[in-house]
Amino acid sequence: MIKILIMLCVFLTTSLPAVASSDYVFADTSSPKATVESFVASSDVLIEYWRNEQLEAPQAQHAYLQVMRTMDLSQIPNRNRTVVVMERVLLLREVLDRLEGDALWEAPALESDSLVSVERWRIPNTDLAIVRHDLDDKQGQYLFSPGTMQQLPRWYRSMLVLPYRDQGRVEYYQEFLVNPGPLFPKQFIQSLPSQLMQLYGPLPLWQWGSLVGVFFVCNFLIRLSFFLGEYWNARWEVKGIKWKVGKILSLIGVVVILFLARKVIDDGIWITGGVYQFLSSTFLLGQFFFVSWLIMALFNYFATIYAFNKHNGQHVDSSLITVLARIFGGLTIVIFGVYIIEFMGFSISPILAGIGVGGLAVALAIRPVLENVINGLTLYADGGIKIGELCKYGDKLGTIESIGLRSTRIRTLERSLITIPNSEFANMEIDNLERRDKRRMEHVFRVRAELTQDQLKLLLVNTRRILLQHPKLEEEPVRVRFMGVGEFAVLVNVVAYIRCRDHEEFMAVQEDVLFSIVQQTEAVGAQLAFSNQYQFAGNLAAIDEELKEKAAQTVQHWHDSSNYPFPDFSYEYKYEIKDSIVYPVKTSATRQSG
Repeated sequence: MIKILIMLCVFLTTSLPAVASSDYVFADTSSPKATVESFVASSDVLIEYWRNEQLEAPQAQHAYLQVMRTMDLSQIPNRNRTVVVMERVLLLREVLDRLEGDALWEAPALESDSLVSVERWRIPNTDLAIVRHDLDDKQGQYLFSPGTMQQLPRWYRSMLVLPYRDQGRVEYYQEFLVNPGPLFPKQFIQSLPSQLMQLYGPLPLWQWGSLVGVFFVCNFLIRLSFFLGEYWNARWEVKGIKWKVGKILSLIGVVVILFLARKVIDDGIWITGGVYQFLSSTFLLGQFFFVSWLIMALFNYFATIYAFNKHNGQHVDSSLITVLARIFGGLTIVIFGVYIIEFMGFSISPILAGIGVGGLAVALAIRPVLENVINGLTLYADGGIKIGELCKYGDKLGTIESIGLRSTRIRTLERSLITIPNSEFANMEIDNLERRDKRRMEHVFRVRAELTQDQLKLLLVNTRRILLQHPKLEEEPVRVRFMGVGEFAVLVNVVAYIRCRDHEEFMAVQEDVLFSIVQQTEAVGAQLAFSNQYQFAGNLAAIDEELKEKAAQTVQHWHDSSNYPFPDFSYEYKYEIKDSIVYPVKTSATRQSG
């Protein structure tokens, strides 16, 4: 029993390397002849697995990679697609298998002394060539040239009338044209009516019909995706802005739909030639468009969420994050676009060279745009204005609505929208009214001249006391002064600073203070002055004599108690009455709702 196990182990260890070496042979590209032999050997294996619908087998994948090593596909669009590589392999085999005699095997070998000087070997009587690479990681290797790979369809058509060297050989390329890719079973396609297998132009009829079906299904599914996205937004709008992702979900659905459609075309329908290149490029551009849209939508969504968390977007940082999101989204799209260009088989080097040559002209052309962008970023970095702030620019007033890369939009007091280029706006004198830590309130009251001096003093003291007691007013500076005598009236100047920034709050506090001042004016028996004509009409009542007497007694009491409040209250009294008024009053609707 032990002898049997030993013999079995010896058999396995000696047989496994033989299998591996026969199935996995690496392509030799050290000479034109070695390249030809490696291509023929690897393509034989690849074609055999393809015809047996086993392209996904490890041996088939190895042969596929070795075949690609013998060809320079750098100028072939969509060279990364299996259908494109398989078409070039079969076309090259169709041409090589029709060459007469031993012309193909006359390629210089490694042992030849003349190989040192061979840079390019052309297959006799053709324009097909094998060239030596001297750059990149393929230096010193002999590959079928890029021009050769591009000319294969033309040479195939010109040599189609010639017979094969091997008369029993199957016409691989015609079989390739009418059969599907590895995604669909050949048996199903071959069971279709013969009319569907006939070529109409470069494709059989069943492929034309399949393409039409794919387009209709894609159109329907894309429309359905956008409809469901709109429905999502309408359905979950009440839950807040974080749930408003219908557009993003729609774009993800569209990208997936286009990816699956292209997968069906590439690995299922398996169209070839110019029709494939056109449709593949169209689908790729469509994917690029929707992926770019998705990238911008994602950046804008997260920027909007950030802005929403920053005071509902009314903050300059929110606007800045929105603009930065657009910039980074644009840069991401540019990088993605470069990858797409390379993926389609186009070299990016000529494009970069063109940009370098035309860079100066482009820079001159977009100089005003760059000025606006730089000044817009300067506005952000300086932090002098924010969205939603009331500003005075020049001789105009308005609220900042948005700060973009090119311009700033301002909503005027007349509700019109003004757009100013950033290069102009940044050079204006901007007075940010919202940045005031407190707001000045100043009024001049015109009081009837009939009041006595004691009544005037009492009015000034009571008004000053109101300003000191109010919790929304600054303690200093507070000014209530008799500033002179004007036409028909005694002038009383009132100046105070209200602790607020919002304009509506300022108006509300000022209103409360003015009500209190009017109330104190009436309490001392004074009256606000009007025109002479109105006074002569006799509609105003005379000043109450009793209130005059009461004012005189109050002033006399101040003198007697050494507490005369002129030119100002004592510091102790100011501290005692500070913020002693309740604002808003206890019966205020805003206090009740709070």
